[in-house]
Amino acid sequence: MPGIETGGHPGWSGARPLVHEDASSDDPEKQLWKDVVDPTVARRIACRNHRGQRTRFGDAVSEHIRRVAAAVPPEAKAIAWLHDLLELTTVGGAELRARGLTTVEASALALLTRRRDEPYDAYVLRIAHATGRSGSIARLVKLADLDDHLAHAQIPRGAPPYAWARRCVLERMNGTPSTTVAG
Repeated sequence: MPGIETGGHPGWSGARPLVHEDASSDDPEKQLWKDVVDPTVARRIACRNHRGQRTRFGDAVSEHIRRVAAAVPPEAKAIAWLHDLLELTTVGGAELRARGLTTVEASALALLTRRRDEPYDAYVLRIAHATGRSGSIARLVKLADLDDHLAHAQIPRGAPPYAWARRCVLERMNGTPSTTVAG
């Protein structure tokens, strides 16, 4: 498919989901890997498609997503690599699903993709209140994304309220409903 770099990964063909090579149905510790796109493949796709792009902070997008992926647990790494892909590139969700993105991962990625006409506070609350495994993965990735933004010495004028968004996501992760307002 155009726009997707697979790096020649042997398991990246057709609509068959990729499974991390450490997956084992006999080992409960490795169950988190079952039906998860290989993060190495996700990294290749993301880095190829984000080539030359910069964040509002002036960083290479590929460096930002690398830091986000390094900050999340294994079950969220592939989505961390891909979390900005649908907003910043021409790659579509259907292309990724056709290349092996699982239903849960596709749902998490959809949660992490802000719609063009969606207010930032509605976007954050959508992630914060999402249910199921896809909601959990999206919150892990969004928290790492926000932490990376907030680690910069200065937040550019016009940037979204990252600190508020982080509080909303953390409240949900800690089991308390978010009633705060952006600002």
